[in-house]
Amino acid sequence: MSDLAEWQAAINALGFALTLEAEQIPPATQGYLPATWQGRQAGFECSVIPLSDLTETYPEIEFGGPWACVYAFYFATFAGCAGTWMAVAACAKQLEGIAYDPQEGNLLAAEDAVRYAHDTLASVARLEASLGGPSVG
Repeated sequence: MSDLAEWQAAINALGFALTLEAEQIPPATQGYLPATWQGRQAGFECSVIPLSDLTETYPEIEFGGPWACVYAFYFATFAGCAGTWMAVAACAKQLEGIAYDPQEGNLLAAEDAVRYAHDTLASVARLEASLGGPSVG
């Protein structure tokens, strides 16, 4: 992404209610990117990594490419998980890229990443409801 405004516009275009609150995005900065979703903190860690790091870590996965940029995302909360996948889906869609979820082993084309983000929001809602936490609408 070229800047925060482009990323936010891509998120909005997909109808996601995530607001990025960072002043800069990778590669200009790295680390925690604050964001809000449904009035809650939904920020995530984000940094640019070399594609070689990804291919060395997951040699069995064919990532295609060449990719000009690889973002690595990390989260620690349910809201952060939702925020991450909304941001990832918007980035993949805007840049016609891919997304990879190493926990699930899913390599996702842009449209699949958008569906995965929606599925993640539904999963977060179910998990939070079962735990008596905030409800996701």
